[in-house]
Amino acid sequence: MAELSDTLFYTALGLYVLAMTVYFFAMAFTRVTLDGVLSPTRAGSRAGRVATVLTVAGVCVHAGSSILRGLETSRIPLGNMFEYSSIIALLAVAGGLVVLQARLGHTHLMGFVLAAAALMMGAGWLLFVPAGPLVPALESYWFNIHVTAMVGSAAIFLLAFLATALYLARDTAERRVATRSGAGYRAGTVGAAHVELAERTAEDATITSPLELRRVLSPLWFVVVPGVLLALYGSDGGVRGAVGGAVIGGGLGASAWYAIPHLPAAAELDTLAYRITAFAMPIYTFGVICGAIWAEEAWGRYWGWDPKETGAFFTWVLYAAYLHARATYGWRGRRAAWIGVAAYVGLLVTYFAVNLVVVGLHSYAT
Repeated sequence: MAELSDTLFYTALGLYVLAMTVYFFAMAFTRVTLDGVLSPTRAGSRAGRVATVLTVAGVCVHAGSSILRGLETSRIPLGNMFEYSSIIALLAVAGGLVVLQARLGHTHLMGFVLAAAALMMGAGWLLFVPAGPLVPALESYWFNIHVTAMVGSAAIFLLAFLATALYLARDTAERRVATRSGAGYRAGTVGAAHVELAERTAEDATITSPLELRRVLSPLWFVVVPGVLLALYGSDGGVRGAVGGAVIGGGLGASAWYAIPHLPAAAELDTLAYRITAFAMPIYTFGVICGAIWAEEAWGRYWGWDPKETGAFFTWVLYAAYLHARATYGWRGRRAAWIGVAAYVGLLVTYFAVNLVVVGLHSYAT
């Protein structure tokens, strides 16, 4: 049963990568009208349907893998970092399908959701451990409550981070187009609405094609930055890992650059990131509180500033600052978005670095 679970995990990873590729293919065959309306060609429509089928199949296979692992170990499959990463990816893809694509119609965001899920599963793959029982320190009913809430909120925060990162790219493009064309670009926006037009008037402004949003951004940075980051990440696997990471990162960055005109307007992405974060925050807070209660039962104190607890606290503070800044007039848009990026970096550091690098009471999670 454990061997079948592992096979299904790798099958789901393959389906996600294939679906991601088809989603990007569908985007390439989708026209953007002068008013920013997306109009898929026949090939784009067919590719979109195929991508959806592949993603649904991947979610089903992935869920089967997690269920079999849970049955094999007689517990919920959240006992180590491999299982955390797998469930975060599964929940993020399922949430993206239901909320971003089916509910909000943002089909072109799914390619990026699948890319993030594949990277998360790849990280889990590197930390793979065979199916087995829990270490004695985790044997408590609080394990099911605390870890489920933390992993569930991490999956939702992943979607919020994607929306924030894409917002920053789209907002930069909208500002530059508004500056060059005299606010001729008419899509709803946050930053471009505040661009000061020194000499041109609204009558002078011309309608600018949304494709200009791509031309005003250099593709070089989109390729180099993620390429370098993933090359560093893959360098643990030697030269082959570094080259593979660079190719994957560069390809994803190039896809993000190409997708700029196809993305929702910056204002919509900003609102989307805020709402997703606002939904995840109570779940994360609940998870932290449950962890404190469990710590009191296990170690005789609610809070001890263990590295994991310290990271979780600062991550909570950053997300609280983001929500406060975003809800306060004058802090909407880019400044709040950068706080959201910092909060997600804090979440990743708490999740990966504290478990793998720093020795603490939570080190058994590896």
